[in-house]
Amino acid sequence: MKRRAPRRPSPERAHRRREIIAAAIRLCAERGMENVSYGDLARATRLSRPLIYFYFPDLQTLFMEALLLSSAELHRRFLAAVDPAQPGLAQINAIGRAYFTFAQEEPALFAFLAHDESKQPKGHREHPLRARCLADLDSTMSLIVGALQRGRRDGSIRRDLGDPGKVAVCLWGLTHGLIQLAITKQPVLEDKLGAPFADLPAFGLDLIARSLRAPAKPRPKK
Repeated sequence: MKRRAPRRPSPERAHRRREIIAAAIRLCAERGMENVSYGDLARATRLSRPLIYFYFPDLQTLFMEALLLSSAELHRRFLAAVDPAQPGLAQINAIGRAYFTFAQEEPALFAFLAHDESKQPKGHREHPLRARCLADLDSTMSLIVGALQRGRRDGSIRRDLGDPGKVAVCLWGLTHGLIQLAITKQPVLEDKLGAPFADLPAFGLDLIARSLRAPAKPRPKK
């Protein structure tokens, strides 16, 4: 007896799921995951609470799926930004620019990833989707590590930086922190310090690049 293939969700159901996930991302970005309820989602989507519960019987699964969607979009942008033919330092710079562009074009996704408060509560089993979230993070970090290693081989990045994994984490933190600072402190930066948001990406990435760049080789004496 042949086993029936699992049914694909209808276009209408797939649309409803995307609609609910999009609302969850937007609300969580604004107020944090712990402050979002089924009632909030119902009002944001103009759907009934029972219907939202039908698609997502628990909010943690909804938040995990939203996290997967957000991290996948960021990783897709990083992959698209990296030209395999470029030197490693140029790849690192391209990833940094893609991160700034992501924050500007998808502010809700960036804020949602910045919250990422979907940690497993104490005493509960780890959510099945958590492993996929961590796998996405590993893929993104591997992309940065790969660019660093390439830069060391091609001579565009200095060799004395230490463990590439630690360097990748620091680069992520520096870039992410700069973006958050520019977003949350934008009026202060622009009015008091004369540092408009539009200028920060290029300046910050150039500062990072200078710390990574391999020293120029001395010219041979004549």
